[in-house]
Amino acid sequence: MGKTIVLNLSDVKLQGNILDIGESFGVIYNISKEVMNEVSVDYVYAEENNNLIKKEYNICTMFFCLSRFWNASTRLKLIEEVSKYIESGGELFIWDINKEIKDMVNNKIITILPSGKLREFEFKNLNPLIKSNIEENKKLLEKYYKIEETKLWEDIHFIRASKI
Repeated sequence: MGKTIVLNLSDVKLQGNILDIGESFGVIYNISKEVMNEVSVDYVYAEENNNLIKKEYNICTMFFCLSRFWNASTRLKLIEEVSKYIESGGELFIWDINKEIKDMVNNKIITILPSGKLREFEFKNLNPLIKSNIEENKKLLEKYYKIEETKLWEDIHFIRASKI
C-alpha cells in the first residue's frame, strides 16, 4: 500500500436531495445524516439512472469517481448526464485524486466526518494510462458550472461548483 492521506471533511454540510455518483464508501451518507434528520441520498453507478428525475437534486457528489474513467471525453459525458438531474443553482461537490499518466495509486484514505468520527477506506487506481487532476476537472465543468471553491491536499483535490 502507498501512503495514508487524511481528508478533513468536518466542515462539509450537504443538505437537500443528494445525488451521489459512484461508490462513496459511506462518507457522503454519513456527512448528510449528521446535518439532516431525514436523509435523501440516491446512489448511482455509471449507466444506472433509470429512477432519476430531471432537475430534482440540489446537490450532486462525486467522491473519487472521475479518476476511474480512462479519458476526459468519458468524464465529460458523465458530467453532461449528471447535469440533467441537478436543478439550476444546485451544487456539485467533487473529491478526487491527482494522478499523472504512469502513476499508480494505492492509498489508504482516512476521512474526518463532521461528528469527529473517522471513516477509512483504500483507494486504488492502478491503471497507468489514466490522468486526473484539478485543472482538467475544472475545464470539464466550465460549460455547465461556475467554480465556487477549490482545495488541494497532497494528492487529493476538491471542487465545489454551482450549476449555471
